[in-house]
Amino acid sequence: MREQCPMHGDKNCVIGRVALMFQYTIRVKIIINSKQSEKMVMKTILPWQKKEQTAAEYLLHCYVIPAKKPTLPLKDEAFVSKWQKAEGSGVLNFLSDDLGLPAFAFHWEDEDNLCIYFAQTAGGNLPVIATGTHEDFQTMEALLGGRQIKRELPLTVNAFTLEARAEKIFHHRILLLNRAPYSSIPAEALGLSEEEWLKRSNRLRLAHECAHYETLRLLGCMKNHALDEILADTFGQIAAFGNFSAERQRLFFGLVQGEDTCTGRLSFYTRNVRCEDRAEIYRTVDRVLDMIEAEIQEMLSRKADDWEILTSLAGQSIVERLVVER
Repeated sequence: MREQCPMHGDKNCVIGRVALMFQYTIRVKIIINSKQSEKMVMKTILPWQKKEQTAAEYLLHCYVIPAKKPTLPLKDEAFVSKWQKAEGSGVLNFLSDDLGLPAFAFHWEDEDNLCIYFAQTAGGNLPVIATGTHEDFQTMEALLGGRQIKRELPLTVNAFTLEARAEKIFHHRILLLNRAPYSSIPAEALGLSEEEWLKRSNRLRLAHECAHYETLRLLGCMKNHALDEILADTFGQIAAFGNFSAERQRLFFGLVQGEDTCTGRLSFYTRNVRCEDRAEIYRTVDRVLDMIEAEIQEMLSRKADDWEILTSLAGQSIVERLVVER
């Protein structure tokens, strides 16, 4: 039996039939007697029916933590072995000769500052490609993405873990990293020299992206969400500064203590939230940052391992932290 078009009620409507092919899996979290369980629910949501989240929905996001700690680090993903020859090789030669990518078809501003190395994470080794300029960062993203034309990426975007779309390395996960001040924050805002801030920014970015990869491999997914960014920046701050500072995090997010506005990157992670609800999220995140600073300080003082820090942050939603505090 042919389904009717949900817009027009016409069984012969081509638009309706095509639209019905768009299916999305949504994860529904059910809290029963304070115990979290999850079930996967298949539901047909048409593109024009997708709704923006409310602040309450957004702030409930967290991860289900495995009952048993896995053996860490996890085994490398299968694709990693193909990158083993990269260390010590010319980057473009390796990408062209060993991986079959058209690396020499692109123009590179600073070929000498391209390098490949491996990041050791709890989720296994991850290949890292570092660039020296934002133009080369965009070029490398196009090459790995299997495109001939570069995307214009904002100057504030200088790192991400991508899933390659180029045919020869399809689905390989690669950490792409560029040398630039973190979150476009000037060195003087942190009381550092420009060179020192660039060094710390690189350590911060690397640890940040590794934390996202660990979340993906150990907990099953990663999201563009305030909670995930707090988690990743926590590991980044620890790598770059040895601690987590709430005020430093406000600077990275574009928040001001006690206010409900945002002038920085946190606004990107709330773009799917209703406009009228975003102020509530900014206000709530601002409040929990001080709680997280105290929590991280306590864990670092007793030398808690990375697994404990990761699961402590990922396993409790932003709004739950406020409830517990009360």
